[in-house]
Amino acid sequence: MDTKLKNRHRISLILAITVVLSAAAVMVGLYPFFKNESARYEEQVYEDESFLRKLVSGNYVLAMEQAQREQGEVISPFRYFFPQAEEQKSVGEEAPVIEGESAVQEYEEGPEDKNEYLKTLRKNMMQEYESWGREFGSVRHYVDYQILGENGEILSDHAQGRSISQSGEYVFKAVLHYDSLGRMEVAEADGENAAGFGGRIQSYGERDPMENSYWGQYIYEPELKFTSPRNITFAYGMTAQQAAALKETQGTDWNSYHVSGVIPWVFLGLACAVGILAFLFSCFDVTWAEDSRILRTPFEAVFAVGCGAAAFGAGLTGLVAMTNRGELENTLLRANFLPTAAGVMVKLWNLLWWALPFAIVYWAVLCMRDVFHIGLKAYIRDRTFFGYFWKWVKWLCRKVYDFLSGVDLQDQSDKTILRIIGVNFIILAILCSLWFLGIGALVIYSIALFVLMRKYYRDLSQKYGVLLKATNQIAEGNLEIAIEEDLGVFEPFKKEIQKIQSGFKVAVDEEVKSQKLKTDLISNMSHDLKTPLTAIITYVNLLREEHVTPEQRKAYIDILEQKSMRLKSLIEDLFEISKANSNNVTLNLEDVDIVSLLKEVSYELSDKIEESAIDFRWNLPDEKIVLPLDSQKTYRIFDNLLTNIIKYGMPDTRAYIDMKKEDGYVTITLKNISASELTFNPQEITERFARGDQSRNTEGSGLGMAIAKSFVELQNGRLQVEVEADLFRVLIRWPIPL
Repeated sequence: MDTKLKNRHRISLILAITVVLSAAAVMVGLYPFFKNESARYEEQVYEDESFLRKLVSGNYVLAMEQAQREQGEVISPFRYFFPQAEEQKSVGEEAPVIEGESAVQEYEEGPEDKNEYLKTLRKNMMQEYESWGREFGSVRHYVDYQILGENGEILSDHAQGRSISQSGEYVFKAVLHYDSLGRMEVAEADGENAAGFGGRIQSYGERDPMENSYWGQYIYEPELKFTSPRNITFAYGMTAQQAAALKETQGTDWNSYHVSGVIPWVFLGLACAVGILAFLFSCFDVTWAEDSRILRTPFEAVFAVGCGAAAFGAGLTGLVAMTNRGELENTLLRANFLPTAAGVMVKLWNLLWWALPFAIVYWAVLCMRDVFHIGLKAYIRDRTFFGYFWKWVKWLCRKVYDFLSGVDLQDQSDKTILRIIGVNFIILAILCSLWFLGIGALVIYSIALFVLMRKYYRDLSQKYGVLLKATNQIAEGNLEIAIEEDLGVFEPFKKEIQKIQSGFKVAVDEEVKSQKLKTDLISNMSHDLKTPLTAIITYVNLLREEHVTPEQRKAYIDILEQKSMRLKSLIEDLFEISKANSNNVTLNLEDVDIVSLLKEVSYELSDKIEESAIDFRWNLPDEKIVLPLDSQKTYRIFDNLLTNIIKYGMPDTRAYIDMKKEDGYVTITLKNISASELTFNPQEITERFARGDQSRNTEGSGLGMAIAKSFVELQNGRLQVEVEADLFRVLIRWPIPL
């Protein structure tokens, strides 16, 4: 390999690393955005699994506290929850010392071992109870709770005298009852998704909280098991204010990240971008795969690994949640890392995990890119498992063909027929060799051949009939016909018929839309053209009257000029939208500073802006933003949108015009309060002849927004309209060239 080729491969590798790390850095940089998006999907604070587990832990804490109040003394958790084990431990501690070798061995295998287990169990119980106290203590001040006795009497009240079960002030209620055997039951659950969190509380309450502390040899001894509270009920309630206060103390909900779904979509979008860049950069080094074995991996393996990488990247939602909640950084801080070092390591850790799927995507594209270098046929033959298998099949078929092609015939069809006859001859010869039994076998063979051929023919005819019936119904206009049957050899025709149906449906929908637009043209434009035309005719007739004074004549002429200009404007708008929709617009692209252009439009409309009594607030960048645009078309876009605010905005309100650069795009946002109620669909306002003023009290052709949208899209941009109550918002995005 020459030096020039090595340098090219080295540059390709550097580009690959740069693209992969850039995509990973974008994902890490979007973590705050993911956090804000997930916050919109967070569930109620009382539905959180952690909160529900803390309530069950609170049962044990409150039961322990109630027992201490009733007995008037401090009770250890081990004594309360393991009363029989506590008695055995006391006995074991007082066991006498046994002398003798055999006695010592028996003591070590018996009481001493059990004492050690009880000692460990007691230690674990104390640690677990402290954990319950901390868990319940973190939510204790945000819930009201009551302890009820066996007959429903209130033993302890922390609900300000209210009955939690009967009060309507609580957005969350949970009444947990323990029977005489210590079995917990959710007696009442009230709140949003009560069935869901009630079931989870029940599952937590049925679990033995100390099951992980039992030794194997004692796991089946009931007297050494955890004893739940008995004949007692715990009622919990949470008001809306308490829920809000608890919510402020908690971080982002994990499940909300998964529900929002924004992380997988952003990842897939970036993965597509990485794939496109990999394809483009590979064009500069098309021989890389020839010199690198890893880039000649078979397609099936590349596809499987690529899909796995896509699934892996889309499933990194948990990593984002852990990072945003600070769990990774807190873990490093607990390990005595400096805060700065911990923050850097967390970012590098996230960067590494995101770089992995992007690197696989880049590699997969490089592997499949070779199809353009060596050709599709060669790629399938040399770079797929199917190609390897097909080579083997061809080799096998060639051997069989060479074996059966001993007869030298010129016509290929005769060869095929001869082979079939040869196979049939062999069968008949075998049957004839059976003497008299061969006659019966020959009859059976003939009958079976007849039945088989008749079945094949009838099945073929039936499938042909289904196909013919479907085509006839489509010809009669029924485009909803669906072929459910398997058509066998005619199966490819079914897919083609489905394509024809889809094409017809699209054509019909387009025709209906076209007819609707034509109707709109006739109904809307005829009305808008008729109004100024009628005025022109009227004032022309008035001018013909002899008694018209010079002052009246001048006023009439001014009105005629105004109406004629109005008529001219309507016709020009009609021509503009017609050319835009037919892609017959010639763009004179040049470097345009859209900041200056927008300011120029505002200066031209300054008189109208002052007359509108709308306070325009401009938030434009100080530096230039130069884009390849048609200055006249872009001027028309800004003019239409600002004029729209002046016409339809509510006086004595503010309108905001913002411009900023973000993620490789220039975003222009125009917001104002509408003078009339916004009852239309935001998507319809950019259609032709759609007007926000349905009463048609204001002058306008209904084409202003449509022209603006068409001109934006012709220049590779995007215009979007959003409505929120009476707030009217228009967003324009243009990509910034590299």
